[in-house]
Amino acid sequence: MDSVEFFFDPICPWAWVTSRWIKEVEKEGAVEVNWNFISLREVNSSRNYADFPAGYSDIHGLGHNLLRVAAAIAEKYSNKEVDAFYTEVGTELHNNGKRDQFIAKAPIEEILTKLGLDSSLASAFTDESWDAKLKETTEEALSRTGRDVGTPIITFGAGGPSLFGPVMSTVPKGKEAIEIFNAYKTLASREDFYELKRAVRKAPTFA
Repeated sequence: MDSVEFFFDPICPWAWVTSRWIKEVEKEGAVEVNWNFISLREVNSSRNYADFPAGYSDIHGLGHNLLRVAAAIAEKYSNKEVDAFYTEVGTELHNNGKRDQFIAKAPIEEILTKLGLDSSLASAFTDESWDAKLKETTEEALSRTGRDVGTPIITFGAGGPSLFGPVMSTVPKGKEAIEIFNAYKTLASREDFYELKRAVRKAPTFA
């Protein structure tokens, strides 16, 4: 079984699709996933949000605040609980289309209670003391790929090869998920490989 480290920001719809793909690969018994954090607010900290579409400051801020809670969960519990939190939050944000509701009032206590976790960890959502940790993990992710990337970033093994992506609009399932994973691993293992890209894309589908 392969092991990967998956750096995510829960607000990113493309990272969400990729995360559901890697969960499919995990379900097939081909990989063990360790979840880690990359904040899009940190990635873009040197940029003026006036250059972004309207609302992006709030969107990236929400992702960052959710990662504060995820970091608190990781400290108190384990990778399994981080996985469960990301799955619950991602489903609400993306599959159920509740991003705007989360920006207005994120129901963190309710989610933690639903998952059987300490609801007092909801205070991390507005706790800036977690920002140093998120800056550290974001910098670690970017050090593995270079800075001109977004989310997700995947690392194979302990400090092994890393790539941004893959970015897909739908979630591959079953055998197809494994085939894509094997191809992705092959490309990541080549030190001379660094990019495949096309700009034409469909909107992400979360079903």
